[in-house]
Amino acid sequence: MRISIRPLGDVPWDVLEDLVEDLKDLGDATLLESKDLNSDWFDEKRKQYRAEPILESLASDAGDRVLGVTAGDLYTGTYNFVFGVGRIYSGPAVMSIAHLESPDLGKTRERIAKEAIHELGHTLGADNCPNRECVMSFSNSVDAVDRKTRSFCRRCTPTIEFMLKRLRT
Repeated sequence: MRISIRPLGDVPWDVLEDLVEDLKDLGDATLLESKDLNSDWFDEKRKQYRAEPILESLASDAGDRVLGVTAGDLYTGTYNFVFGVGRIYSGPAVMSIAHLESPDLGKTRERIAKEAIHELGHTLGADNCPNRECVMSFSNSVDAVDRKTRSFCRRCTPTIEFMLKRLRT
């Protein structure tokens, strides 16, 4: 699978390089040129970016799957914030590193990798999983992100493997 990573706004270069490395088990990740965050995507009252129009803007980027990465705070619907949003069975996903940072750089990298894999998992057809250790477990806090692993559970693995095989043919 070809994964295109689109930086949105100012994202630390080391975060992006780590992400390319951390996504190798899913496919070949490449970095696209950075794109500015559109002011139309920003909700002035909430001081956050709406995820849906960002997904729309990513839909035309090249790659089997596209992951937008931003340091901007994201939200969708009635959620206070989201770590990311990925469309089921479709190309684009977007994630924010805003709530994933830790004084421990290793922990920050691990959180970012887990959420990137989670959002790309949605684009491959996996829904949120009830297994709290599965990477597809829904996370509404960094504690939930820290609790889960980078791996797909036995329930989610067949979906991911089927779609990855399909993308290779």
